[in-house]
Amino acid sequence: MLSAARRRLAVLASVLLLGLVAAGCGEVRAQTQWSQDRTHGVSATAGDIGIRNALVVADEEGRQATVLALFANSGEPDELVSVRVAGTEAEPEGGPLTIPARGTVSIGSDQNRVDVTGVDAEPGRRVDVEFVFANAPRASISALVQPADGIYADTLN
Repeated sequence: MLSAARRRLAVLASVLLLGLVAAGCGEVRAQTQWSQDRTHGVSATAGDIGIRNALVVADEEGRQATVLALFANSGEPDELVSVRVAGTEAEPEGGPLTIPARGTVSIGSDQNRVDVTGVDAEPGRRVDVEFVFANAPRASISALVQPADGIYADTLN
């Protein structure tokens, strides 16, 4: 039979071991949380509108480009009126793009295109992109220009 001193020591060791295990579990969770975008695009906020994964895809010369982005609206309905890429303005195909209240909409290669021609957007560089909304404030980002190959091969017209 164990003495009282050994039982206390065993209980103390068990408590310490349990504390170490609990602390280790918390650390693993913290290592899996990302604080930055893990995509090619960048994010920004314009009032109630969150801009997510915004980037530009351009041809080899950087003269023709398409803007890709997702808009998440936490407020009242709004519209994307225009986009400026390196100072060259373009409008969404079909006119202003409605961003529904408490909803999302994206611009991309399949639908809701925003194509920019005559722009200086060389792949591998960053360009200034400005999103102009009907109600929300303008938002400017520095977007990476991706070449129109690989996963972006079908992006340009």
